[in-house]
Amino acid sequence: MAIINLTLQDADADKLMLLAENNVRFVAAKTLTQTAQVAQTEIKKHLHEIFVLRKPNFEKSIKIRPAMKQNLESKVYTMAGFAALHQTGGKQTALSGRLAVPKYNSLSEIKAGRKSNPAGSFLLRTKNGAHIIATRNGTEMRVLYYLKSLAYMPKRLNMIEITEDVAQKYIPRLFSENISQL
Repeated sequence: MAIINLTLQDADADKLMLLAENNVRFVAAKTLTQTAQVAQTEIKKHLHEIFVLRKPNFEKSIKIRPAMKQNLESKVYTMAGFAALHQTGGKQTALSGRLAVPKYNSLSEIKAGRKSNPAGSFLLRTKNGAHIIATRNGTEMRVLYYLKSLAYMPKRLNMIEITEDVAQKYIPRLFSENISQL
């Protein structure tokens, strides 16, 4: 066995440290970007569980910003304006007119009833002065929406929570895999 002593001058030591730092920064940026991609996929799965997505636009709006060696930060975000209220929960007020608040309590009710809904619906004023949108199927009337000026939105999007869970699960493993590929 041979022992080699290597002495580096100031400039060479600085170059070696810069090389090591660049590699570690590259691995960290790659790991953060891969973690954001996994979080993006998990959030899109979660959307199908909590929303009735009639158009793919909201799902397509879940985007990531990759990390780079100069900026070790990746982001999962959406530019959908309504998503903030779904993330935090709170009250929603109508800008003009009224909000259509669905009558159903869970998504299974609306998904099950979607096929039996006739196309024609109408506006109805109840005895107490409230307005509803209803539909009639033969002799049976079904309330679809209540029209209100104020509604309370439950917290249900959970983008932050899903991303935090994914980060805790994936960052250590991905970092280890990426560093071993150097």
